[in-house]
Amino acid sequence: MHKKISKHFADFLTMPIFFKNFRDKPPAYFREYMSGEDDCALVADRASKLQTWSFSTYANAVLNEGHYPLTDLALSARCAHATVKFEEAFADAGKNGTLVIENSVFFLSLNILAGWKDEAASIGLSIYHGLDTSLLGLRHTPDHQAGTLYRHFWFLLQLYCDARSISLDTSLYSYPPDMSPYAAVLADWRTTDLDKVQGFVSAMADFHLQHARFTQHDEVAEFDTEDRMLFPHEILSYLRLREWAGLSNPSTFEHPLMHHPMARMPSTVPLPKPETPLLDAVIEKFRTEFPGSFEG
Repeated sequence: MHKKISKHFADFLTMPIFFKNFRDKPPAYFREYMSGEDDCALVADRASKLQTWSFSTYANAVLNEGHYPLTDLALSARCAHATVKFEEAFADAGKNGTLVIENSVFFLSLNILAGWKDEAASIGLSIYHGLDTSLLGLRHTPDHQAGTLYRHFWFLLQLYCDARSISLDTSLYSYPPDMSPYAAVLADWRTTDLDKVQGFVSAMADFHLQHARFTQHDEVAEFDTEDRMLFPHEILSYLRLREWAGLSNPSTFEHPLMHHPMARMPSTVPLPKPETPLLDAVIEKFRTEFPGSFEG
């Protein structure tokens, strides 16, 4: 799996079609939007593509070049935050803003790992409110099972809510019937017993690897995309949230996944904010069209 994923990122960054669509088209569209040549319909999509390009650049360096370009990770987190807020504004305005469920918490994790508390809180709140809007639309109905597919989505959202003392009634939503191994972690995530933390991490890492696989078109696995198969973002986010709560973590971990290069915790945090003047200008213009967006 390591070889396949390493090759994926190397190929992704060198294929002309991806180079064009993920690196060149987004800023070109942003410039057209700023000049009035295009409307705002694609701002979220283009920000998401920049997020993918930046994270792929980071992952390729980690896996194939042996170094950690945290500026690319930070840019990925910055674009992730913008994507969420653009889509949230569309959803709140009745314009069908939506996020893929597993992407929403991946974007949350990127900002948690960057050490950006305000941005992480903002995304967490967007996800929380988005349960009841088109952003995620996970209100329970007899025919709606989308929320049962990703245990790690609910794990990260419940961690966020508990850390911020926000009440979340999961019975209202499409929710997995089985939350193992996360249920045990959620019940005692603030433990001071480092042996227990070690056990929690091992159980989650086992689950991550069991559900990290290439799937067919009509299949779903928890971690079935290359950017997440060997990047245990949900575990790293759990450890970062413990740090933010003033709790200690083990200095090393027993599980092999936690020794993989992609499992390295970014430090020293918070990561410096990347300079994104074009994206910043797009956001400012967008806020004039969608007052109240990018707040909270």
